Amino acid sequence: MIYSNWLSKLQSFVLVTSSLVIFVLSDVPRPRGVSLSKASLYSPSKDFTCFDGTNTIPFSYVNDDYCDCFDGSDEPGTSACLNSVFHCTNAGHRPQNIPSSRVNDGICDCCDGTDEYAAPNTCSNTCDELGREARAQAQQLAELHKAGNSLRLELIEKGNIKRSEMGEQLSQLEKDKIEALKIKEEKEALKSDIEAKENEALKVYREAEEKEKERKAELEKEELLKEATEQFNKYDSDNDGLLSVNEIRVVNVFDKNKDGEVDQEEIQYFFGDSENVDKDTFVSSVWSLLKPLLMMEEGMFRPEQDDQEEHDEELPHEEEQHEQDQEGEEETEDNEQHDLNIDDQINDQAKTYDDETKRLMDEASEARRLYNDAERAVREIESNIRTIQQNLEKDYGLNQEYATMDGECLEHEDKEYVYRLCLFDRVTQKSRNGGGEVGLGNWGEWGGDGDNKYSIMKYTNGVTCWNGPARMTTVHITCGLETKLTSVTEPYRCEYKIDLTSPAACDDSHFIQQQQKKESHDEL
Repeated sequence: MIYSNWLSKLQSFVLVTSSLVIFVLSDVPRPRGVSLSKASLYSPSKDFTCFDGTNTIPFSYVNDDYCDCFDGSDEPGTSACLNSVFHCTNAGHRPQNIPSSRVNDGICDCCDGTDEYAAPNTCSNTCDELGREARAQAQQLAELHKAGNSLRLELIEKGNIKRSEMGEQLSQLEKDKIEALKIKEEKEALKSDIEAKENEALKVYREAEEKEKERKAELEKEELLKEATEQFNKYDSDNDGLLSVNEIRVVNVFDKNKDGEVDQEEIQYFFGDSENVDKDTFVSSVWSLLKPLLMMEEGMFRPEQDDQEEHDEELPHEEEQHEQDQEGEEETEDNEQHDLNIDDQINDQAKTYDDETKRLMDEASEARRLYNDAERAVREIESNIRTIQQNLEKDYGLNQEYATMDGECLEHEDKEYVYRLCLFDRVTQKSRNGGGEVGLGNWGEWGGDGDNKYSIMKYTNGVTCWNGPARMTTVHITCGLETKLTSVTEPYRCEYKIDLTSPAACDDSHFIQQQQKKESHDEL
């Protein structure tokens, strides 16, 4: 009875005396705003030393509404220190830490209302109600993790089986590669041997072909010289061996634009800065410029552009499409005929070879085909090896729980876009009105903090935004009984956030540890 009266008097005393320490009445007496874990640091039987060690003050100065410590540790229950922290006990719910600046500001931050002690009737205690709701939610979440954890264990089993199978495939592919390389080497040796015989047999024919080309080139050169010489002699009216400006002024073929005279610009085109040219210069330089004009004048050919313009003028407008279709058909026929002509040439050429050479050519062609097949087989095996090695190097979670999801694609639609996430590959966006896909990022790494590494996936180096950075996406994974996308947002320009649920994230033991850590952190 005496003890109860003493407590009642003490309560009345601390409420009206702001200069004294304000205690929280609990199992462990401590100043208002102090957590249970720090209660031992506030002993009323001795002077108080600031947490940073810079000052020691009488204990009566604690919570006296005056900031004596630079770190604010002497005013946990008032708003005197801007850098201090007020601890809400919140019995029946989660403890909470708030900045001391919110103490007695007229707003109820603690569910038990202790942060507004200057006006006791301002806040009602809602901790029991909030605690019941939080415990119900925690219970639901715990049950979800428990149910999801069973599915997660199945994923782990499948993931480890897949990894084991990939290891076996890799081992077999390495053996296949050794055998394929042997075959390739054999085919290459065979190809080299038969090609050497083929080249030796064809050498005679190649030399003959080269001589024939040289002979034709010489004939063409002689013909060109003959034509050029005849024309030079024709235009060299005074037979002095030089073709002068005055001599070409009266020759119609030198009138390029057909305006009735050979002007200075046309003289410059043929002669450059010279007043005349000799026969050698005419043959080597002027004739190549003059010959097309002469051929046009003689009606031997017309420029392609002129032919097309004339054809367009003659073609009635209503027949243009028909003409285009007909041209397309003719072009196809021409291509087919061209291929036939090539085959005919090859066949004609083949007829000129003796039987032994033909046999060697056939054998060499077959040897090249077999070598190409062997080389292709090696490349395919090496490609498969690289793919499996890359997959084995991927981080599929602590226990391979994400392994079976590699390559699985999920979609989410909103009013404007269809989003597609292919796990461990890429993220794309496509307008519902049509158009191509836009890359929002390619698989990069896991990006969760601390021991929650596997809660976030990062997809980077997507298509560059207009006047902006390359697009990127973070995938936030939470526990769910099925793997699906629940939402897609763009919190920042060109940065996308996808919410994904999956049984792979339902680690029951990890969830319990996280809850325990959270409760411990709240108390601190």
